[in-house]
This record gives sequence, C-alpha cells and structure tokens, in this order.
Amino acid sequence: MTKRVLITGITGMVGSHLVDYLLEHTDWEIYGLCRWRSPLDNLSHLLSRINSRDRVHLVYGDLRDYLSIHEAVRQARPDYVFHLAAQSYPKTSFDSPLDTLETNIQGTANVMEALRKNDIDAISHVCASS
Repeated sequence: MTKRVLITGITGMVGSHLVDYLLEHTDWEIYGLCRWRSPLDNLSHLLSRINSRDRVHLVYGDLRDYLSIHEAVRQARPDYVFHLAAQSYPKTSFDSPLDTLETNIQGTANVMEALRKNDIDAISHVCASS
C-alpha cells in the first residue's frame, strides 16, 4: 500500500523543496496543507501535477482553525506528517505575539489533536527554529 504524507507549510520554501525530494525519492502520495491566501509561487512547477492529482494534493486549512485541520488530516490520512507551517518572522512575533502564539503553539496542538481524533498513528516531525 502506498504511503501518504501530510506537509503543513507546503507552499513555503522548506515545504516546496520537501515535495520535490519526496517526488524524486519515494512513491508516496503527498498532501499539502495550504491556506486559502497562500501564494503558490514555490509550487508553480508542480501545478500541472496538482491539477491532475498526480501524487500531489492540496488540502485547505488554517492552523488556527481546528475544524479545518481536522478535515485536512481526515482527507490526507497520513502515515507521515512534516509539520513545517508557522509564523516564522521574528519582527512579526514581537508585533503580533498573540497571533504567533495561536499559529505556532495552538496550531501545532491542533495538528496533533486532529491526528489523535482521527485515530491516525503517523510518524510526525515538528520543525522549529531557534
């Protein structure tokens, strides 16, 4: 059975490179969590694959919206999760600390809780920086 992976932050620099790597080195089905307003610039070379559902699928959600995360996890049913999505700009974290808290801390809890509630025992990697 083909493995499935969920990448939060698939439209970011790290997420988009991870998709390329996984396409080249695995036969996995790749699901990427994408906010409705996220630019797809980093995935532009994959749009034909996304549109034809050729191993790359976008699921829409926002880390701060538990119901959307629950639904994204339900759709993806991942064997692996790469949680790369976050508010990553230091200046923004100082200017909007509550938004950063909701996105980075509560958002991570939402992903983990959605896995638990969907009874999915995925190997999960939570990315963080200093």
